[in-house]
Order: sequence, then structure tokens, then C-alpha cells
Amino acid sequence: MSLILNLETSTKNCSVSIAKNGICLTSIEECSKEYFHSEKLHTFIQYATNISGIRLKDLKSICVNKGPGSYTSLRIGASAARGLCCALNIPLLSVDTLTVMSYKINIKKGFLIPMIHAKSDFFYTSLFNESKKRLIPIRIKKLDDDFLKSISEYKKVHFIIGNISSLKKKKFITGKRKLLYKTPSAMDMSLISYKKFCKKKFDDIEKFIPFYL
Repeated sequence: MSLILNLETSTKNCSVSIAKNGICLTSIEECSKEYFHSEKLHTFIQYATNISGIRLKDLKSICVNKGPGSYTSLRIGASAARGLCCALNIPLLSVDTLTVMSYKINIKKGFLIPMIHAKSDFFYTSLFNESKKRLIPIRIKKLDDDFLKSISEYKKVHFIIGNISSLKKKKFITGKRKLLYKTPSAMDMSLISYKKFCKKKFDDIEKFIPFYL
């Protein structure tokens, strides 16, 4: 039995879940207007363990979202994960934000382009096929006409919007493009972290730092 605590702090959504063999047992999250992760993360962890009836010492691993995303909130999540792993003597797992956003979006044909805001008119993005295989590494792109032209070669595209509030829908929506909204959530990390745990794809606790790009 593998009990894994998942922590997601890449955006303004502070999210915690506990999963057993890849199935989410309990999830607690709150998406605020501001970044309150330093105040809420450890409280949410305590709530999750109390609700599920699971003790911290029963955990087999902790998985944290490594980014990209908010610099400060990612550091808070990484510090919490590293501290708990050291205290409990359990391995650390990590997964990137765009994989989390794409994982539970099912399409029969086409491509997935997850996007979260970086700064100004720039955003983090990547490209996945319908099998969730990453085709293009994570990168920073400007939200403009040049970006839209660069993806015109793909037959059918599904944009997964994480936290881009200023997105102009009319510019994106065409016959070949669809908009989906998916805030990164620890609940969606459950199966990803379990698969990585089974393959022993652990991170070095002492050297681990978030992925800021």
C-alpha cells in the first residue's frame, strides 16, 4: 500500500491531497485572490490527515509540484515537502505544473497546450498529444499573434488555461481551437505520483529546487 501526500502550490490555488495506490482519498484546496500558501499549506496538510484518518508516519512518499509557477509559492511547497520527507525519512517525488494540468483532460484526437501566466504578456506552455506524451519542452512564450501562427500547423488544438485571467477568448477560439479551464490541483497528482513512486523516480531531497525556467 502506498500512501502519498501531494502538494500543489504553483498558482494561487493552495492544494493538498492524500492518495492511496493512485486513488485520491481526500483533497483540500482554496483558490484565493492573493498568495496565502505560507499561512494555509501546513493547516491544509493537518486537515487532510485528520479527515482521512491517516497519520503522517503512515505516508510512503511526498510529491510536490516543482513548477513552473509563482516563485515564492513554489519555494513554500518545496520547503514543506523537503522538511516532511527528512522528518519522516521517506522519498521525495515531483511533477511539473503543465503535466498536472493536462493529465485528466481526455481528448480523442488533437493536441493539448496547457498555459499558465508567467509575467506581463508571457506564459509558460508546452505541447502534449492525445496520449499525454510531451512533444515540446516547457518554455516561455508571448501571448500574441506570432504564437498563434506558430501552432497553426497542428490540426486540432485544445488550450488548457490555468491562471490567465486576461486571455482574449475571441483571439483563440476558431474551428480548430478549443478552450478548457483547469486550475492545477493536488487531486490530479494522485495517479501521476503513484506511477512515479512505483518506478522509484525519486528526487534528491537535499539538492531539490523548484523549476523556475
